[in-house]
Amino acid sequence: MELLSILKDRSIAVYSVKENFKLNGSDLQSKIMSTLLALFAEIERDLISARTKEGLAARKAAGVQLGRPPGIGKSKLDPHREEIISLIRNGARKNFISERYNCSAVNLSLWLSKHGLQDLKPMSRENQ
Repeated sequence: MELLSILKDRSIAVYSVKENFKLNGSDLQSKIMSTLLALFAEIERDLISARTKEGLAARKAAGVQLGRPPGIGKSKLDPHREEIISLIRNGARKNFISERYNCSAVNLSLWLSKHGLQDLKPMSRENQ
């Protein structure tokens, strides 16, 4: 409806060759047709919403757990945990580590926080 309103304001007529009608906004046929199209679109949105809700309710009734599984989740950095810890302890910069494991620096920081590793510091020369 919004698009048809914009087109009407700009004096642009819309023709549907297949259905053999025009929507130029000035005659009664155009107003009826645009109103019907809007009504059909609204009904279709409501039907999609209802089907989605019914499907989710059926899956829930069947015992399927809906949504994201609980827990930290899996990350492509998980297999490299010990290497990342070693790199940080040896003084490697987080940008270097993120580039090495093909992720963003933000992703690396979030991963470190989720695993309680955000406070890792490079080892001092005396402790090595």
